[in-house]
Amino acid sequence: MLQPPLQHKPSAEEAHDRRLDMLRHYGRQVGLPLVVAALIGLFTATSDVFFSAQNFRNIGVAAAALAAVSFGQTFTILTAGLDLSVGSTVALVSIVGAFAMRSYGVGLGILAALACGAAAGLLNGLVITKLKVFPFIATLATLSIFSGLALSLSAGVPVTGVPVDFSDLAYELMFGIPVPVVIAAAVLVVSHVILTYTRLGRRIYAVGGNEEAARLSGINIDGVKLAAYALSGFCAAVGSVILTARVASGQPALGASLPLESVAAVVLGGVSLFGGRGSVIGVAFGVMFVSILSNGLNMLNVSSYTQMMVIGAALILAVALDQALMGTRGGK
Repeated sequence: MLQPPLQHKPSAEEAHDRRLDMLRHYGRQVGLPLVVAALIGLFTATSDVFFSAQNFRNIGVAAAALAAVSFGQTFTILTAGLDLSVGSTVALVSIVGAFAMRSYGVGLGILAALACGAAAGLLNGLVITKLKVFPFIATLATLSIFSGLALSLSAGVPVTGVPVDFSDLAYELMFGIPVPVVIAAAVLVVSHVILTYTRLGRRIYAVGGNEEAARLSGINIDGVKLAAYALSGFCAAVGSVILTARVASGQPALGASLPLESVAAVVLGGVSLFGGRGSVIGVAFGVMFVSILSNGLNMLNVSSYTQMMVIGAALILAVALDQALMGTRGGK
């Protein structure tokens, strides 16, 4: 009589590894949304006006530029890179766009702004891939270059005279939704499609996950990184267009806080700083966390300086948790 095959009984170590894998998977998927929901509950309980349609519109408009920049930042971090120049790119694009709109109208002005952002990102990619400069150093250097260029072009003063039709975009509604929120949602959808359904997206994950393995499989590493940084610059330009419309002028110091806030949103959203893991859907929740936290603390009259400290502490905590979840199994 044939005996049934013996079933393998998992060891204590294998069971522990399985639980750890489940914690990694579900912790990243549901952890931050639960924290966002808890934040909403906390601020609703402490403020009479927080949970209102008008305030959520305000949060959406304020978050739109950060969202666009963060989605672009996601591409670079997924390749195990980093773009610290996004804030100064926003400022440079704001100045270039304002000058172009003032001379050639809204349409050509927006096209010039988007082209400027993509070119700035492409320059970052070229410095990193061709000159072999580490992304941190390369984008820290271009941060200074782009900021100086924005200040030089504008003589350090705002560029006024942008068309009224353009500045009105920041406050118009489309199907009851603020236009900046619609733009940010469009960037989210396009970014998700690129990363999930295109060859470029798969190669971005491959390069970030294991660059040497990707190289041996025939992937053009430099080309993928160039595309990632160009996309980051383009998305930063979209964020700059939103912010420029809100302030109705080109501002040479626009977006100064965006490097910290975008990296915080990306890492809080579950994208690994070591590359190869994460999604823009998670980053969207990271943007919600940063924006709702800022709005709620404003209502509690907490200073902007303290808010920066809180966001920095949240970033440290997110990286520490990511390291803990990625901890080696059994000390291996």
